[in-house]
Amino acid sequence: MHVTPPLPTARLAALALLIAAALLPHGAPARAATASHPTGHVMTPEVRLVDDYSNWYAGGAYAGDMAVLRAGLPRYITDSTVLHEAVSLPWGGTSVGYGGWVHLSEITGPIFGKIASDLEVSDPSYYQRGNIVIREVTVTVKGNQAAPQPFVMGLVEKFTIENGRIKQIDEYFQDTAGFLDRLSALGALPVRRQ
Repeated sequence: MHVTPPLPTARLAALALLIAAALLPHGAPARAATASHPTGHVMTPEVRLVDDYSNWYAGGAYAGDMAVLRAGLPRYITDSTVLHEAVSLPWGGTSVGYGGWVHLSEITGPIFGKIASDLEVSDPSYYQRGNIVIREVTVTVKGNQAAPQPFVMGLVEKFTIENGRIKQIDEYFQDTAGFLDRLSALGALPVRRQ
């Protein structure tokens, strides 16, 4: 089993800024815009959209009810919004529009439902340049008998905003293989048929 040591906060922030520099269009420098920013910066409409979406979707506002999910999605995405995740994930690949999000949630709901009490996600940091917002968090899966050491990993998401909605999301896991190993050790992954 692979266990990733925790990333120091400064190193994780540097990783997010490097990704932001590589992914954001050239022009004015990216600016930090976080909900808990120590200087009290006000969120831009784009960052507020991403923050509201992330809190709503990951917070389980739809409680596994796919009709509620489908009804709430138009506040944040369109039926042509694209989500890219690592293809090695059981829910990975490309999801498109409302139907894609429902399908994604049908797969991820049971997986994350099994580990919800063992999962912690840090407060996000945001970086923005124009219509591009980078969201950075640290994901921690607590240790247990099956895997005594906590698993800690950085997660960076690139959101492209268009006409007040999320047009595209690209997710980057610091250690996708290690995350899958931990989910497997916790019995959270579906059994693969040979």
